[in-house]
Amino acid sequence: MILDAHTHIAPPELRQDRRSFFAGEPDFEVLYRDPKARLIGATDLVEYLDANRIQAACSFGFPWNDDGKTRLCDDYVLDAASRYPGRIVPFACVNPLRGRQAVREAERCLSAGARGLGEIATYGAGLGPEVRSGLAPLAELAAEAGVPVLLHTNEAVGHSYPGKAPMSLEEIYRLVRRHPRTRWILAHWGGGLFVYHLLRREADDVLANVWYDTAAGPFLYKPDVFRRFLNIAGADRLVFGSDYPLLGLPRYLREMDAAGVRGPEREAVLGGNLARLLGLGEGA
Repeated sequence: MILDAHTHIAPPELRQDRRSFFAGEPDFEVLYRDPKARLIGATDLVEYLDANRIQAACSFGFPWNDDGKTRLCDDYVLDAASRYPGRIVPFACVNPLRGRQAVREAERCLSAGARGLGEIATYGAGLGPEVRSGLAPLAELAAEAGVPVLLHTNEAVGHSYPGKAPMSLEEIYRLVRRHPRTRWILAHWGGGLFVYHLLRREADDVLANVWYDTAAGPFLYKPDVFRRFLNIAGADRLVFGSDYPLLGLPRYLREMDAAGVRGPEREAVLGGNLARLLGLGEGA
């Protein structure tokens, strides 16, 4: 069984005229001003799943500043899940800087069948105090609902690229430590946080409810990151996420081949871990 933890879909209004969504949304413009940055719909996503024999994918919209745009995209994701049951696993995507409005939207989506919150991202603001304050009630809501929070994280060093948020490993760690009941999926390899599972004290306890996804990894890390991660954090903490339509499964399989990830480890990463995390069976 293959499951994809990290995909993006967009309603037709957004796909047809993305520029009309730029006003007041600098994060979205940074990521999608280039017309080559793909926006796809639910049917496109299911075609990707079918072509690659992927059973199901978690999918979400965008963390808008405008509550109307947030609702438009969340409603599209929820509708897509109803049109493709067992194939699209809906997550509620909100902007933590929207405060109470974000919490109400998350509550609405969870009541309507969302299986998690994410991808929660504040690309320009990073994970500063205001963002962490906005994330706190969302993290507690997810803990009460028994669903994970898929959080955008990225490495603090290295090359620059659109959407690379200003954040430190200390900020990510501090956030997780403050919400020990919350199950976190840290996108994009957790910005490298997994290295700290090597610490003798505290880290394993603090990170007990943390998983990491592979989204965009081939653009960020050498293939050996798979083997390094598995040796440090273990095969039960890594979940395959493609960031489709940015990248698809074949690129990740080549990276896993290069890193010698096979057998039970490969099965766990490609689907087993996420199935257990979300309670998904063979019928998803």
